[in-house]
Amino acid sequence: MNRTAWNLLVDLISFLAFFASTASGLVLWWALPAPGSGFRRGGAAVAGELFLGLSTPEWVAIHRITSLILAALILLHIALHWNWIRKWVR
Repeated sequence: MNRTAWNLLVDLISFLAFFASTASGLVLWWALPAPGSGFRRGGAAVAGELFLGLSTPEWVAIHRITSLILAALILLHIALHWNWIRKWVR
């Protein structure tokens, strides 16, 4: 696989990870916030409450995993563009 294909693949997966991380963060903020936080400020986050069939701990796991994947892909993206970054900084 050539460098352009790698860049495209990293960028595509980064976009998907960003979208998943953002979506799960919004679900945790709006739909399943902890009591006294999030969009429903003070609203009752009932134990066992589900959103799209997933509980809060499952949404937290999705959010953490996709965020870690995104962070790793950002580092890979920087590594793939390191020569360009060095030339630009000089």
